[in-house]
Amino acid sequence: MRQRLSDPMQDFFELRDRLYRLLDESFQPQQTEEAPSFSPPVDILATDDEVVILVEVPGMSRDDVTVEVEEDVVTIRGERAAEDDGQYYVRERPVGRFRRSFSLAYHLDPESVTARLEDGLLEVTVKRRQPARQISVTGDED
Repeated sequence: MRQRLSDPMQDFFELRDRLYRLLDESFQPQQTEEAPSFSPPVDILATDDEVVILVEVPGMSRDDVTVEVEEDVVTIRGERAAEDDGQYYVRERPVGRFRRSFSLAYHLDPESVTARLEDGLLEVTVKRRQPARQISVTGDED
């Protein structure tokens, strides 16, 4: 009998997805919606003016993804439908629902959140709050 060799990278990615789901579910209030079935890869990039959250969602349209801001948390939800065109011999592309939530730091403005989906990459941008500035006082001279 031949022993089946596993792909260590595939095992790693599956473990990573399970950890992401566990962490996402651990820090969220109990909700009645169905638990996420996969977790898309995310990069978070900070510049001087903004923070950009990049989420890989290939094959998904704008109607498949929602971005919400509640208090200081950005939540990205989506669903990739299964294609039932025949019998699969290999199926590595995840299907189902996902949910990712990110807390905004105090220096980010939750009112400035924008989202753009292009070529399978969702880009969520959050502007930094304007730094405090001194206002000159005008009025009667003494």
